[in-house]
Amino acid sequence: MKLDKASQSALLKLSEVDLEIGHIKQEIIKSIESKDLVDLRAKQSELAGELIAARTVVENLQSAQLRADDDLHLVEERIAKDKDRLLQTSSPKDAQGLQSEIESLQRRKSDLEDAELELLAEIENAQAVLTEVSSRKEQNSKELDELQQEIQTTIDDLKTRGRKLTADREILVAKVSEEVLKKYSALSARQVAVGQIENRSCTACRMGLTANVIDSINDLVEDELGICPECQAFIVR
Repeated sequence: MKLDKASQSALLKLSEVDLEIGHIKQEIIKSIESKDLVDLRAKQSELAGELIAARTVVENLQSAQLRADDDLHLVEERIAKDKDRLLQTSSPKDAQGLQSEIESLQRRKSDLEDAELELLAEIENAQAVLTEVSSRKEQNSKELDELQQEIQTTIDDLKTRGRKLTADREILVAKVSEEVLKKYSALSARQVAVGQIENRSCTACRMGLTANVIDSINDLVEDELGICPECQAFIVR
């Protein structure tokens, strides 16, 4: 297959550009699928679940405290009413009954106060857990944001390089014949499509070449493209 010397150089450069574009695409995918990013996102989701659970515990305990406050308030009101009635009654029997009820209510009040103290301690502990989980989630969010910004900067830089290479590619493609481009496209879809002979090897496949093969390629006319017998890549001299 024939191609003038300048076009052969363009073909070799085209292969290098395409390999670099392919590398850039892989780097973008690698950045998007960063293990650190995946881990931080998973941790963020896990911490969000922990935060909901911790907040739910605090809210349930606070609701229990409100109910305990209401119960205590009702008992205190009942005690106050019974004491008023005790002061107003002249019946020993009624007084005895009221006194007994007041004592029972006082015990109930004491139990409720003890229970409320326990609830307050539980709420304090639960709020400490909520604060700790919230702090860890905020820290993870900060690390996630920083990593996402870092990755986005990397991707933006890669895309800028990719656009520059794509523009260069268009210039190079215009210098290569349609016939050669067709075969090049088919080859480059599955392998390195263009190479040179260096250290008695094809740079496209890294396979060693015999002296006869190297001589036959070197003996080709200047505008004739060599072909590697091992990988079928174009050989540019």
